[in-house]
Order: sequence, then C-alpha cells, then structure tokens
Amino acid sequence: MLIIKTSPAYERELNYAFETVINYIMGLDYKIKYEDRDDIEIIINESDKKLFVSNVFFKNSQWDWLKPSSLPKQPLPKWIVDNKLKEQAKLVSNEIPVIYGCETAPGSYMRIDDNSIHLGIDIFGSAFFMLTRYEEYVKPERDQHDRFPATASLAYKEGFLDRPVINEYLEILWYCIKRLWPGLERKKRNFRTILTHDVDVPFNHAFTGLPQLIRSCGGDLLKRRDLFLAVRRAKSWQAVKRGDYRQDISYTFDRIMDISEKNSLKSAFYFKTACTDPNYDHNYSIEHKWIRQLLRDIYQRGHEIGIHPSYNTYQDNKQIKLEFERLLKVCEEEGIKQETWGGRQHYLRWKTPLTWRIWNEAGIDYDSTLSYANHAGFRCGICYEFPVYDLEQRQKLRLVERPLIVMEGSVLGEQYMNLEYEDALQYMKKLKERCKRYAGDFVLLWHNSSFATKKDYDLYEFLVGA
Repeated sequence: MLIIKTSPAYERELNYAFETVINYIMGLDYKIKYEDRDDIEIIINESDKKLFVSNVFFKNSQWDWLKPSSLPKQPLPKWIVDNKLKEQAKLVSNEIPVIYGCETAPGSYMRIDDNSIHLGIDIFGSAFFMLTRYEEYVKPERDQHDRFPATASLAYKEGFLDRPVINEYLEILWYCIKRLWPGLERKKRNFRTILTHDVDVPFNHAFTGLPQLIRSCGGDLLKRRDLFLAVRRAKSWQAVKRGDYRQDISYTFDRIMDISEKNSLKSAFYFKTACTDPNYDHNYSIEHKWIRQLLRDIYQRGHEIGIHPSYNTYQDNKQIKLEFERLLKVCEEEGIKQETWGGRQHYLRWKTPLTWRIWNEAGIDYDSTLSYANHAGFRCGICYEFPVYDLEQRQKLRLVERPLIVMEGSVLGEQYMNLEYEDALQYMKKLKERCKRYAGDFVLLWHNSSFATKKDYDLYEFLVGA
C-alpha cells in the first residue's frame, strides 16, 4: 500500500485527485497522512525509498480558488526529456508541456537519486485542473451556443489538444513508481473503440411534407451538386410515405449495427425525448411506433440505448430528469433492460460543474459530452473514463465522464475544422493511435444522419476497423 504524505490544504480536491489517479485509474491502494509540507511524498510501508511530487496548483491561496490568478502561467514551460524516458513512458513527444510544476534543476523536472526521485511536474494538480475543466469555470469565452470553445482552452493555445497529456503525466508517474518499487503492478487495461451515435434525426421524411423535400433536394443539386443524392432522397421520401420507414435516407441503423458487429463492437444510440427549441431540436416522439420498433431492434441485437437531452437542458435539472424518465418509461414498456444508462448533451452544450451535477441527480450513470464542437481532440487531456468532481460543491459525484475524442462534424463540418476526407481520416487515426498507446478509450460520435454518401460510409468503416 502506498502512503501519501501531503498538506491538509484543499483536502477534498487532493482526495479526489489521489482517488482518481492512484486508485481508479492505476488500481493501487493507498492511505493519506496529513502534515505540514510543500510537496507530496509517496512511500511504501517499511521502505526507505521515496517519491517526491511537486505540489503547485494546490498551494494557491483560497482567495485565488476559481479565479484567473490560479490559472497556469503562459507560455507554459516545456520539459525536453531523453529518448529513454520517452520510450519507457510511451510519451507522444520528447517535449512535455508543464501545466503546473517546478524545476528540479535548470531545464529538468526529474531528479533521480539512489533511494528517491524528485518529480517536478505537479501530476495531481494538473490532473485535477484538466479533468474538472477548471479553466472553463474561470474563463468567460463562449460561442453562439454558449459553449466553451476549443480556441480558448489551454490545450489549444499551447498546442497539445491532439495529445492526452494527462495520460503522459500518469505514465511518467508510473515510471517513477516502478523504478522505486518494481514489484508493484497497476490495473490492466485494454484499448476500446466506443462507437456512439446521437439520434438527432431518426427519420428524415417521416414527419416532413413535400415543401421540405423540395428544399432538401434543391440543396443537393445547388449546394452539394449531387444529383444522385437528390434522386435517392426523392425515392426515399416516396417509400416512407407509403409506410416503409426503413427506406428513409436517415435510417442507417441496421448498417451501423452491421459494421459494429463485423468488428466485434457495440454501438450506443442516444435518443431525444423532447423538444425545447424547435430551431435546434428535431421534433420526433420517442413514443412513436417506428421509434419503439427501432429501440427494440437495437436492444435485441445487443447494442446500447441512451439519452440525448434536448437543446435547452444543459442547465435545467428538472427538464433533464423529465426527459431521462421518459426514455426509461418507454424502454420499460418495450421490455428493454440495461445495467448502465448514459448519453450526451445535444450540440455538446455543457457547463462545469452544473451539467454534471444535474446528470448525477437525474440518476444517469455516465456522460460522454466532453469534446469541443469546433475541434476534435482531448478536451479533458485523457482517454480514460473517470469519476467527475463538482467544483462548486467541492465533492466527487457518482457520475462518470467518458470523454468524447472525435465527432464527425468537428472534423468534416464547414464551420469547424472543415477537413477533406483524407485529411480527416489521418487526423482521426492519429487520435485513435494515441488512445491505443495508453490502452485507453477511443470514443467516436458519428450521427446516424451523417451517412449521406458512400464516402461517408467508407471513411467511417475504415476508421472503425483501423
């Protein structure tokens, strides 16, 4: 068992950081001893070996809590590590951005002695900062949908949004622990591809009339310059109006599940159950007979069903609870039972810590909202799921965050990264490979209604199977 000696300042926050990093992620047992000290000391019973870890973030004054003065100073210092550490710790690069820390010697953040190691990177404070989305509480920047944009984040500004920097920090920590106590073993992990699909538009034509069809076909011809798509859309509309909903152009569920099963994977489909803004919520009824049949099909094939709360719910605890209970009611009526229920906020609208808190109060098990709409990458700096922390009430919640790594609209959307197919594939593959490096979770969001062309399917299938 590890013994962690630390200052009692920010006791709740440090407890969360230790529990998340040492126990939840690494799977190691520990106990804490509080004493008057500036750093964090880690030892093992009856061992003379010691690991000293920098403690910078949690030395901030209580007056600076959740204030701009507590944010990392920019530009961040960089630690240039040797190739041996880079390889053994599986680092993305020799250049490590230091979110919080202090040098152990000029230009270095590690000093190794005979029976001790001094680690200058503030592993626990930096992990707390990234996982809780601390900076998003402090910084005022928001986009037109009241979302914190990637461009305002430390990771984007310092050039590490495309790397899971907290995973790298944890590998450095583990390198130090194993060097001191080679007999310790951490929790085994396996890489996972987690496929998710926000069901914004289950049927493109089921609830629309001829004027909407004409506008959509006009867009296919004039904007997308795709005659084949316009013809296919018109034929789809006719088939749906005759009652064959599976011919709907947005009914891609069977093929999505086929692809998942071909790769021995499961898909999670997150459904809307209400409309709180007709400008942004496609108004379909979770109780419609076609939706009920779709829910049964997904369940019978062994895939997952979840909640996709409507546009104006991210700060509304009553509405999210109402929408989640509506989903549970319909699933119960259809004989659908799951041990775990999760989902994602519509438009990725999310506010720390309020949205987490109301999801937790609603009884939802996990959230998978946290990626930036305007840029794919590691918003939380990690590719592992983790228990969340309420910065205002200063307590760990039952809810688990499963960070989203890629949304197809982020990389392909004209208003966002706007990458061509090949460039999008290479960028997404890079993120996936970095999740593999740490036996993490590559969480992918691909909307069921975003398979308009063969290129879309080809890109998706290649990425899933890569």
